[in-house]
Amino acid sequence: MIRNKNKKEILVVDDDPDYTELTRTRLTASGYLVSCAANGNEALKFLDARYRPDLIIMDIEMPDQNGLTTLIHLNIRSSRGAEKIPIVVATGLQSERVRDIIESQKVAGYLRKPFGSEELVETVKKIIG
Repeated sequence: MIRNKNKKEILVVDDDPDYTELTRTRLTASGYLVSCAANGNEALKFLDARYRPDLIIMDIEMPDQNGLTTLIHLNIRSSRGAEKIPIVVATGLQSERVRDIIESQKVAGYLRKPFGSEELVETVKKIIG
């Protein structure tokens, strides 16, 4: 994938096509390039193909490989020398235990679903500009 130096790239990882499309539309309208993956396995395949987004926005509850497992895999990769990509977790899960686990994985941000366009774009801008 050829990188556009003028626009920041974001990978949205979520199994809900409506949420994914809405997020893509909101971020594209704000000037970002957006790619999407339906689960953690698909996201890791993007990264294995040397795609390096500036940010990953990831859901937790997904089939095949959930977001928590994917976070752990990404942290293992970065501990072995792979580039650390900031991750924002976007989830509707309300469990304090799950939130503690997410925070222990050193994520860059947390969005509680449902969230508005302004909150999404503001969070992204704080992390990658």
